[in-house]
Amino acid sequence: MILSVSRRLTAGLSLLAIVPGVVAGQSSGLPVVTGTSGVVRAVGSFALVLLFGGAVLYRHEGFVDRSLDALVDRPGVAVFYGLMAYLVVLAVGLYGISQLGRVGVADTLLGRFAVVCILAAIMLLTGFGFLVVGTLVTDLGGHHRPTHGLVVGAGLSAISWLVLPAIGGLAVWVVLAAFGIGGATRLWYHAERSVDVER
Repeated sequence: MILSVSRRLTAGLSLLAIVPGVVAGQSSGLPVVTGTSGVVRAVGSFALVLLFGGAVLYRHEGFVDRSLDALVDRPGVAVFYGLMAYLVVLAVGLYGISQLGRVGVADTLLGRFAVVCILAAIMLLTGFGFLVVGTLVTDLGGHHRPTHGLVVGAGLSAISWLVLPAIGGLAVWVVLAAFGIGGATRLWYHAERSVDVER
């Protein structure tokens, strides 16, 4: 499935419009809060995106195609919906941890397991987002190959950590991943609303 020229151009321009705005934030003088080097962050990001994005691709390749179609249908709102997906995961996860804290088990193995589950959910979202962004890039090149898109997406995630300071790298990383998951989140949100209307 190769996108039409106008849809590819619109999606590509949206992607290009996102990155410079976030990169411009690097000159704000924010201190680097992490002690790891950019190379370590880049290698870790590349590996995690390959792992989690690969898991999504292996289990749900058709979902990647549907998400890409939803992304190019409305690329202008993709970052908003993607950030909402992150907020929902964080809200549910933090609520669960707060409930574990209320019953006094947040500092136990169960509490640590809950934190690992939240981090895994965030990494699944991120890996999926970079998988979709990478597949979009391969589509813009005229070849729809999600497996190549996974490697391209992992490379994009690594570049943000390698080139930018920690805060700028994190911002670019989150915004690019949010752009990738925005189409799928929009479909999910509006499908849920239509079910509520039918009731």
